[in-house]
Amino acid sequence: MPSDTVIAKNYLEKKELEHLNRIGNMYLDYAEMQAARGWAMTMKDWIEKLNAFLKFSEYEILTNAGKISREVAETLALKEYEKFRKVQDKNYVSDFDREVKKIVRKLPKKKW
Repeated sequence: MPSDTVIAKNYLEKKELEHLNRIGNMYLDYAEMQAARGWAMTMKDWIEKLNAFLKFSEYEILTNAGKISREVAETLALKEYEKFRKVQDKNYVSDFDREVKKIVRKLPKKKW
């Protein structure tokens, strides 16, 4: 779907997505432990803790939003999706067509 095209996680490889899920779960577990201890923290504190957590986990800390604007990224993603969609449409076989082929294969061959 075009709407899914502009969601960043859809561009991650399976292994990258697994790493993202793991690091997210690890940090949420850490945050829950902090809350369970009753330690009040500000957003600034959480940012510092997150950066420390990412450094400890040997992930790079991004210092800015990058060079490509959201609009440019979305435009590029949608163009790539359109290329992908054309290939998918060309190779698409509907369930109906697939079932008709099964039935036709099972029919006895006519001898002329």
